[in-house]
Amino acid sequence: MEFVYFVILIVSALLGGQVATKLGLSNVVGQLIAGILVGPALLNFVPSLHSIHVVGEWGVLLLMLNAGLETDVAELKHNMKAASYAAVLGVVFPLIAFPVMALLFGVKWDTAIFWGIVFAATSVSITLAVLNEQGKLTSTAGSVILGAAVLDDIIALLLVAAYSIFLGGSGLGISSILPLVAFGLGLLMRRWSKSDEFLEWSNKIGTWTLFPIFFGSIGLMISFDNFMKEAIFLVILTILAVGTKYYGAGLGARMAGINTVDSRAVGAGMVSRGEMALVIVQIGLSAEIISHQEFSSFVIVVILSTIIAPIMLRPLLDKVTD
Repeated sequence: MEFVYFVILIVSALLGGQVATKLGLSNVVGQLIAGILVGPALLNFVPSLHSIHVVGEWGVLLLMLNAGLETDVAELKHNMKAASYAAVLGVVFPLIAFPVMALLFGVKWDTAIFWGIVFAATSVSITLAVLNEQGKLTSTAGSVILGAAVLDDIIALLLVAAYSIFLGGSGLGISSILPLVAFGLGLLMRRWSKSDEFLEWSNKIGTWTLFPIFFGSIGLMISFDNFMKEAIFLVILTILAVGTKYYGAGLGARMAGINTVDSRAVGAGMVSRGEMALVIVQIGLSAEIISHQEFSSFVIVVILSTIIAPIMLRPLLDKVTD
C-alpha cells in the first residue's frame, strides 16, 4: 500500500508543478500545494508516513548536491562586491527582525533565532525564470541577484551548522549539516570532467522522483487547524519576509554603488523563499526546534513570498540597465 501512496504523491506533485508553471508560478509552489491537496489537510489520499519523509530527506541531499554542481564559483567573482553586500544585509535583516518578532510572541530565544535562520535563505529558481523571460539574466541586477542568492544559501546553511553546534536541539546533530556537506561535495565535483553529464543524470532522477517526494511530503505535514486564528500572524510573517529581503538586499546593493533602480530590482529578486528555506524548516521540525503549527505557518509564508516575488520583480526589470 505504501508504494501506492508514493505513486499518488509523485504524480500529483508533478502535475501540480506543471499547473503552477503554466500559471507563472514556481514549480516548487505547485508541488507543495499538491502535497497539501492530497494530504491529511484536505483530501487525505496520502498519509504523512515516516517512509515518505525518509525518502524525502534523500531528495534534500540530492537537491543540495545539484545546487553545488550548478554553482560556478568563478562566475560569482563578477559583481562580487554588490552580491556580497546584498547577500549579507539580506541575511542580517531577517536574522534580526524575525527573532525580535518571535520573542514578542513569547517564543523561546533559541527557537526565535531559528526563525531568523529560516527566513535568511533565498530561492533563486522563480527569479531566474523571470530574469530569463525578460532577457535580463546578464544585466547588472540579474548578475547581482544570482550571486547574492547563492551566497545567501551558503550563509544560511552555515548558520544551521553553527546552530547545531552551539545551541543544538532534540535530534539536531550531524544529519542537520549533511545538506551543507552535499553542497560542498557538489562544488568539488564541478572539477570532474564528467560533472555536466552527472548533473544532467541526477537532475532527471531528482525531477521525476526524489524532488516531488520531498516537496510533496512537506505539503503532507501542513495543518489548517486554527488557520483563521493565525491569519493575522501569517500576514505579519509575510510582510516581514518580503520587507526584510527587499530593503536589506536592496540597501546592500545600493551601498555597493549599484544605482537605485537596479538596487530595487535586486531587493525584489531576493524576496522569494523556496527550496533552501524548506530544507531548513524541515530540519527544524525534525529536530523539534519548531512546532507543527510554526512549521505550517512558515511553509505558507514561503509559498506566499514565492508568489509575491515575481509580481514585484517584473515591472522593475523593465527599468533596469543591461
